[in-house]
Amino acid sequence: MRYKKVEEGYLIRLDPGEEVLSKLVDFVKAEQIPGGFITGMGAVERVTIGFYDYENRSYITKTYRDRLEVGNLNGNITYLEETGDPFIHCHVTVGDSSLNSYTGHLFEAIVLVTVEIFIRPLKEKLMRHRNQEVGFNHWQL
Repeated sequence: MRYKKVEEGYLIRLDPGEEVLSKLVDFVKAEQIPGGFITGMGAVERVTIGFYDYENRSYITKTYRDRLEVGNLNGNITYLEETGDPFIHCHVTVGDSSLNSYTGHLFEAIVLVTVEIFIRPLKEKLMRHRNQEVGFNHWQL
């Protein structure tokens, strides 16, 4: 991973074999980013995405093992109220060589060529609070 601080935030380049979410968590910790927003694109060789099944309060996940273009990566940086740990919440759209697209909540992605990310940090910490009714952590506003 390489990065550059710019006036508006951070430019990050992830390299082959790196796992996107774990690298972002490490980066957020190292740079002490209190919260923010993430956008990106690139190419991955394996990705696990999910769809939230509201009735069962759990994710349905699927792993794709193929050369995939990351057409869109969007997310945010928050902190879990229960643990204080940073939480990267991202959704992704990937496409295969037949131009089929798959989209969902990002659980894991391994970089194939590169993933280029821009982080726009917030000035204050953004926390997530567990909402038992819907089964996941909401922004604490």
